[in-house]
Amino acid sequence: MSTERRPVRADESGFTLVEALIAIVVLSVGLMAVTNLLIIAAASNTVGNHSTAATTAASETMERLKSRSFLTLTPGGNVDAGTEGSISACDETPPSTAECVVAGNFNSRRAMPGVGEIRTFWEIQQIDGQVLFIRVRSQSTATLAGARSRAEFTTFRSCTATGIGCPNP
Repeated sequence: MSTERRPVRADESGFTLVEALIAIVVLSVGLMAVTNLLIIAAASNTVGNHSTAATTAASETMERLKSRSFLTLTPGGNVDAGTEGSISACDETPPSTAECVVAGNFNSRRAMPGVGEIRTFWEIQQIDGQVLFIRVRSQSTATLAGARSRAEFTTFRSCTATGIGCPNP
């Protein structure tokens, strides 16, 4: 058995300190990019949840307004100004039995589980004696989602048959 040592060749000496540092920098940049992607994805998911809740609230309010008798729909409100109407910040959060879609009121708020508070405003404009224009807007009150979660629906409501709850022309 020989105790003679073989000389180490330069190409077998392993990584240098510079190569290791460059590899760490490349790995760090890649991890930062992936982390940024995950943060943006989480924020987008949150806004999507708030948008879904706002759309649900606006759609439900629109359906409730459409189900009301034509004569009980009182013109007023302003979704752009956030006009509240006769009931200030009407709360429809379950188990509340509050009914916010009533004559003279043009707002509601509801706490949605897992999302937070959704504010809904509506306006009713009299086009003529037989036609109303209804506009409903909902959005989250959360800082991150805010106006990005806005949902808005519009419709016309007409009453054409006199004698069954329609005003005379």
